[in-house]
Amino acid sequence: MKNVVGYTRTSTKEQAEGYSLLAQEKIIEQYAERKGYNLVRVFVEKGESAKTTARTELNRLIQFVSRNHDRIDAVIVSQVDRLSRELIDYLKLGVLFNKLGIKIESATENIDDTPSGKFVESILVARAKYDNDVRAEKTIGGMKEAIEKGKWCWPAPVGYRFSKDHSNRSKLVPTEESRFIKEIFEMAATGLYKQTEIVEKLRKKGFKRLSKQLLNRILRNSLYCGLILKREWHKDYINASHEPIISEDTFFKVQGILNGRRPDITPRLRNNPDFPLRGSVRCWKCKGKLTGSWSRGRSKRYPYYHCPTKGCSLYARKEVLDKEFTELVESLQLREEMSRLFGAVIRDIWKTRQKERFKEKQRIEKELRELEADQKRIEDLVMKEVFDEDTYKRRAKKMKDEIITKRLELNELAENESHDMGECLAYCQFFLSNCASLWERGTLDFRQRFQKLVFPEEIYYDGKAFGTGRISVIFQYLGQSRNAKSRLAPRAGLELTRIYSKFFSYPSYFHSSQPYRVGRIF
Repeated sequence: MKNVVGYTRTSTKEQAEGYSLLAQEKIIEQYAERKGYNLVRVFVEKGESAKTTARTELNRLIQFVSRNHDRIDAVIVSQVDRLSRELIDYLKLGVLFNKLGIKIESATENIDDTPSGKFVESILVARAKYDNDVRAEKTIGGMKEAIEKGKWCWPAPVGYRFSKDHSNRSKLVPTEESRFIKEIFEMAATGLYKQTEIVEKLRKKGFKRLSKQLLNRILRNSLYCGLILKREWHKDYINASHEPIISEDTFFKVQGILNGRRPDITPRLRNNPDFPLRGSVRCWKCKGKLTGSWSRGRSKRYPYYHCPTKGCSLYARKEVLDKEFTELVESLQLREEMSRLFGAVIRDIWKTRQKERFKEKQRIEKELRELEADQKRIEDLVMKEVFDEDTYKRRAKKMKDEIITKRLELNELAENESHDMGECLAYCQFFLSNCASLWERGTLDFRQRFQKLVFPEEIYYDGKAFGTGRISVIFQYLGQSRNAKSRLAPRAGLELTRIYSKFFSYPSYFHSSQPYRVGRIF
């Protein structure tokens, strides 16, 4: 009596959980019984494709028959395509089993060792390969057609799930996690946060599965702004039919930041809220950054700023240094008599800049149209085989980067145009007129950003007065000769319009960067 082993396989887990494997095993058992074979063992492959031989149970079968080849006569399958749907792989398996003196037998197909039997065996495997390729072609064709209609055909990304529309067709819909996705992009678009900081903040808010790797995939996924990009099928974005979580402007702004096209704002200092000036003020003598600590008295503790450098004796009571800093900022504020002049100059500059922006917008739009036309011409040349694939990829990447850059420039212009002039001016006047009180009442985060905004270079303190090499351009005018206690060194000789013009060329300081909005201070 011949000893044989059986092998069954399904391509999907659904089939493995159904009757397919049981049906194959029954067919093999019946075949072995008819032939009078002793069925030693059946190897059951659950949910693995026949496109490769790197399968768990197939490898176990090979190891088993290799160790017991002198006692195994044949491998039985219900159909030859259960072993492989790739003719080359099937032939390799055939050669391996033949060297071991083991035959391959099909329980439902007429194959044997005769020339005609071997020919039929090859045809059956080739037909399986053909069926696979036809199915794949139809599937890919259907997916391409779906993509062109804006349908996503792969697993739903984080923040989405598949649902049915009124026509019972699948579509992506936002989940509860979509609010986290929106917040991720909003934080990234400011340029104020490192990716590790975003992960830390969102995990604290409940998005526990967020990791740096997942965050990076989220930030690069255009599905969130309603665009589909499948480079092997389409060279440009396709408008998706599902509801976007973020705007296209936000997505492309983030891409620019990720690609290093926009400098990050100075990272926020991590200090104790009891000592807002710690790390911002330096010792006049040794140039070290002042730190803060509490000293214990007889009945209570007292807060002090002090220089941590060994041998340096600079100490200052917290309330004294904070008060002197408040007075310094107050000396830089916009006075009432200057407010009207300020408004008139800003309005005049605004009108001039609006005209310049309009011309700039026309220029960028023209360049963008030319780039998109060049991109189309490159695709045509590839189709005509003028370019090889490597040349196309290099040029396409460069073209794409240039197009994204132009779109970012247009987005920035659009942002500036969207600001309400009256609202922006009113806020700037309020801000410049109330700097000291805003600093006193602000959060630690706001105070430190404010300090960096007003004093972009180091602030020095010698125990009696502050000194700095340079202050922000708008405060250079407002701060001149205001406070005898301060030894500031502003650049003199600038016309008022030039100062205000330079100030207004940095609108992000006062009405684009959210942390400086009045509503975000408290």
